[in-house]
Amino acid sequence: METAFFLAMGWCGTKYPGWWRKFLKKPPIPEPEPWWIISTIGLGLIAGLAGGTIFSLVIRESQFFSGQTAIASGLFAFGTANIVTGVASAFKD
Repeated sequence: METAFFLAMGWCGTKYPGWWRKFLKKPPIPEPEPWWIISTIGLGLIAGLAGGTIFSLVIRESQFFSGQTAIASGLFAFGTANIVTGVASAFKD
């Protein structure tokens, strides 16, 4: 169940490819190849699973996160997927 939660947080944390273009005020160009979007979602899933699992293992014995391990790890999974896919989509062009 924890793995499914981390995958869901990774999916939700995935940035849409080209999210940074809104700051440049150019109209969006339709993506001719959908594989970039699919690979970005896959990267977000992997990053969310890895980030959540590693963070969960690190804080398991910590008294600071007692009773909140799943929530804190899920938020870390979301943030990891968000950062990794944001950087990846910024280097696309």
